[in-house]
Amino acid sequence: MAEYIGQDVTVYYIHGCSGNDGNSGTANHFGSTGAWQTIQKAFDVLDAETDNTAFDGTEFHIMKTTDDSLYYRPLTTLHGEWDSHEVSFHGTNATGDVDGTIVEIHGGSAGATAIMYINEPAGNADYVVFSHLKFDGEDTSTYCVDMIRTNPSGSVIDMDYVNCQFMQATSHGVYTNNDPIYSNYINCRFNDNGGSGLNQTSSNFAMIYKCLFDNNGDDGANIGGFPRVSECIFYNNGDDGAVISGNGQVITNCVFDSNGGIGLWVTGTRQGFDINCIYSNNGGAGIHYDDEQTHTSFNQAFYNNGSTMAHPGSDDRTTSYNYVEGTIGYVDPSNFDFTPSSTTSVVKGAGMNAPYQWFGSSADDIGLNKWVKTETTSIF
Repeated sequence: MAEYIGQDVTVYYIHGCSGNDGNSGTANHFGSTGAWQTIQKAFDVLDAETDNTAFDGTEFHIMKTTDDSLYYRPLTTLHGEWDSHEVSFHGTNATGDVDGTIVEIHGGSAGATAIMYINEPAGNADYVVFSHLKFDGEDTSTYCVDMIRTNPSGSVIDMDYVNCQFMQATSHGVYTNNDPIYSNYINCRFNDNGGSGLNQTSSNFAMIYKCLFDNNGDDGANIGGFPRVSECIFYNNGDDGAVISGNGQVITNCVFDSNGGIGLWVTGTRQGFDINCIYSNNGGAGIHYDDEQTHTSFNQAFYNNGSTMAHPGSDDRTTSYNYVEGTIGYVDPSNFDFTPSSTTSVVKGAGMNAPYQWFGSSADDIGLNKWVKTETTSIF
């Protein structure tokens, strides 16, 4: 696959096997000669630069090795404290090209800490994209990624994660403190963590799109602050599928299946929406709305949940349109194919008529066009 890089963009290469942190980092594209050896070297270069615009547009390509579990196993937590550098980190193939290859970063040697810790002590640890990376805590690291703002006068942390995986942390896969964090997650997977897959309780308008939250010990996700959650799967998590703030959140075309607790727990007081979602086989209710929750709900399908299909609360302010209960089956949920099977009675025409689409599925079709495993370069 060809890649296109702007003419003024500088690319630095990291190769955990044959690189050297004494190299320039920029030499010999299509090879590891001249590459740095460690990801921390790139963080240190960013940390040391006080000119906020010096690295704008810079890319750091983390190259695939013959054994990522050996060569990308930091002895200490990867620690970044830069200030407002608009850069990106991409997993690449062995020649340094971004083609969907997933590079693994392991946390076993870092002990009971995060694999990657992003702090904002001086300014804004901001404007960074991470893509095509797998963070594996190996049931040793507390978190895969820990993002904390310790500078009260600084701004928020603003980061995007694309096609990344966060797995097997002893606590949360991704953790943030309660300060505002502007982070988006696109086509990511959060799985087999001891706590929640994603714990980002002050997310401020986060977009979480086509993500998979499965087999986490606690909630699949705990998300706050006006999030947008679309076409995500919350499957087989130990507690609730998702706990999401109702302060203006929008949840569309998601599946909440086989979670130990409630499928979707909605909190907060400001108007929010959930649209065209399926709630099936959860140990608790399909949906629980907290008391005094102001919420509007369209086209929700329920099947085989452990208690009532929804628990609005004693002082409910929820307006619900077209709650449907019926048989729901999936093609192959163990392999994350949540296409409704032929046994599903909640099908086309079950919802409200609308002459447009919401995020890829017709507004009057509950249960159709759910996310299917089709990507060949994805971590799923």
